[in-house]
Amino acid sequence: MKKGFCILITLVVLFLFSACSSKTNNRATFQATILEIHDDYYLVEPVEGSTELNSADQITVSIKGMNISPEPKVGDILEIVYDGVIAESYPAQITNVYSIRVVE
Repeated sequence: MKKGFCILITLVVLFLFSACSSKTNNRATFQATILEIHDDYYLVEPVEGSTELNSADQITVSIKGMNISPEPKVGDILEIVYDGVIAESYPAQITNVYSIRVVE
């Protein structure tokens, strides 16, 4: 029983280390059209052909701490760089955003 417990603890520790290291290196980029602008987030629709469109047709993107220039307007297309994690809700949510820039 002691050996089984040690193996279990080892597996848990390895899982935690691998989970932490993979999240810090992941970055994903996609383009989306702004549907709505709010104080803390944009509601966007991923452009046709985007992998993120397979997850959701509408995504809220956090803009806390972002200094986006020029100031985006509804209908603009953005390029969004984030950690690759999309919260499965409706609309879906992206909270860890690294950069946002206006493409069109």
